[in-house]
Amino acid sequence: MVRILRRIGIFALLVLLAGPVRAQYTRLSAWAAQTGFNPAAVSGADALFLNPAALMNAGVTGPRLRLMELGGLAGGSLVRFDLYNRYLAAGRHLTPDEVDRMLDAWFGSADAWRTAGEAVEVTLLALTHTGWWSAWGVAWRVRQQQRLWMNRGLPDVLLKGAEEPRTVPVNGEFQAMTYHELVVGYARKLNPDLIVGVAPRLLLGSHYVRGRMHSMVTVGTAEVVHRYAYTLDLTGATSELLEGFDLFDNRRMNEEAGDGIARQMAGLRRQGWGLGLSLGAQYRLLPGLLLGASLTDLGFLRWKNVKRHTPGDSVFAFAGVQLDMDRLRTEFDNDLGAYIEHQLDSLARAAYEDVRVQETGVTTMLPAALHLGATYWLGGTTRLHATLSLGLNRTGTNGARVPQLVLGAETRWSFLPLFGGVLTGGDGALMLYGGTGLQLRAWGLRLAAAGSPRSHLMGSGSRFMLLLSLTHVGF
Repeated sequence: MVRILRRIGIFALLVLLAGPVRAQYTRLSAWAAQTGFNPAAVSGADALFLNPAALMNAGVTGPRLRLMELGGLAGGSLVRFDLYNRYLAAGRHLTPDEVDRMLDAWFGSADAWRTAGEAVEVTLLALTHTGWWSAWGVAWRVRQQQRLWMNRGLPDVLLKGAEEPRTVPVNGEFQAMTYHELVVGYARKLNPDLIVGVAPRLLLGSHYVRGRMHSMVTVGTAEVVHRYAYTLDLTGATSELLEGFDLFDNRRMNEEAGDGIARQMAGLRRQGWGLGLSLGAQYRLLPGLLLGASLTDLGFLRWKNVKRHTPGDSVFAFAGVQLDMDRLRTEFDNDLGAYIEHQLDSLARAAYEDVRVQETGVTTMLPAALHLGATYWLGGTTRLHATLSLGLNRTGTNGARVPQLVLGAETRWSFLPLFGGVLTGGDGALMLYGGTGLQLRAWGLRLAAAGSPRSHLMGSGSRFMLLLSLTHVGF
């Protein structure tokens, strides 16, 4: 009985401490996929990255501090669990017609691209200050982004093999980069209803890799011919990591390359530098209706000391493995698997190992995006949200230049903000999001998650996201 009364007393104390705290819309995927948030509703440190005009949205004046916010995104239009389970999970041999049906549903035409990617971001520290007519903020954030683009050519060759003569385009692209952002933001009221903001930033790059291949594979009755052209750009920790692999023998990383690779990728190694900018505006159209617009991640990164790899040859012809019984018996002790692996390794070396390397500089663009949003107060702490976002380029986490629509709602029960909604469009199927948090006057935390319930529901491809904000404190 005493324990129950103690818990009731603690609960009542928390309710009293909660005070007049309004619910806080969580931006979810905006830091990673540039979608899934409302530029009219974000506030505090979020505004530095999503809409600098929203620095005025704190609701109270004075400084606020945020430490260690973690976020992650994975998925894309390539992630089709329904097709994988239907065709590939059983482990049976697929006929050419079955492969074609699967690839038609997965990719469509031979020129269509499907993507998969991931992003991780850590806001180590963010400090904001809100006044009556202006607000400012500073932040330090680390971003890691990577994405793969590919057409249907590779799975066609792997799954159908040499069962029928054909010529197949096999194209793909991969990009990954890690960089630090040092952000300064400023917002000002032009009149009681209109706010504008700007957030320039200095970018320091830690590692960068990009590979692009365009090729044609001709499958004939006597041989398979691969005509290819590719470039591979490496700098920073990724270059050291790949140099530690033996691509054709055992794919084992040596100790020197493996030591501290993760730390180097996230560290301030100054492999590149750049400048970025976010712009935003807010307008209160009605007492309960707030409109917002922003342009995020305008800018570039200039990478130095990039090692560009290009092939020394452009054609590889494979007519099968010749079986030499004497070599099989004397060199491989009748181990047929080891003999075939050695033959394939030798063929791959002859075709692909000759690589030209030159040092160059590379400029990459940030994943710029446009966001339009509205928030409507129903009364009390309950709000409705609508947002439209569009990636302006095909860089980083922008998988495809397709608009995305977010519809959501939030409210607050005592000291617990509750929110949820749906995201549709873009590079994936429909996604559901939701989360909660804890706010005790000056201190709070929050947790949000999102996922696609079915990888072919109102779109194609699954997406999953997670956001954890450990501490934000007001003074």
